[in-house]
Amino acid sequence: MARILVVDDERALLKLLETYLARRGHEVTCCDRAQKGLDVLDTDQAGFDLAVLDHWLPDMSGLDLLFGVLQRRPRLPVLVSSGSFLDIGQIPIPPGHRVSFLQKPYLPKMLGNAVEDLLKSEA
Repeated sequence: MARILVVDDERALLKLLETYLARRGHEVTCCDRAQKGLDVLDTDQAGFDLAVLDHWLPDMSGLDLLFGVLQRRPRLPVLVSSGSFLDIGQIPIPPGHRVSFLQKPYLPKMLGNAVEDLLKSEA
């Protein structure tokens, strides 16, 4: 079981992600705004094993959120998701960070595979 932080402003999708990941045995914390996600990271004592972040959010750019997460938790693997293509290789991510991309829309199995791959990878 992993502790997963999910940040997405689409509430219906957020609920689906929470349900699906919980059924796979994970403990899921959901936030519908980028700043809420960062606040959770700032106050969390137990630590997360993975973050799943939407790239397009109303209160902060996805890249600002990504870098805010990496600054707070450098060893935390991050899965970025978007309906628009995002070339992770073009983002200046410092070495040692584990960041992956999943194009929306995706099937639940695709999400599960991406989550498991990141959880198994090493920095």
